[in-house]
Amino acid sequence: MSHQFQTLSALLLVAIAATWLALRAVARRKKPGCGGDCGCAPGDLRATVSRREKES
Repeated sequence: MSHQFQTLSALLLVAIAATWLALRAVARRKKPGCGGDCGCAPGDLRATVSRREKES
């Protein structure tokens, strides 16, 4: 392999990694949890349940 090919390959790899990290840093963070796919109660119902627990 030539030195020029290795240099270009390394620069390309670094550019891809830096782009991926930058996009990941500015991406919207998802709320932790299942996202509703597990069959748990929707947010409104959970709020009602937590209000009832506070009243108890």
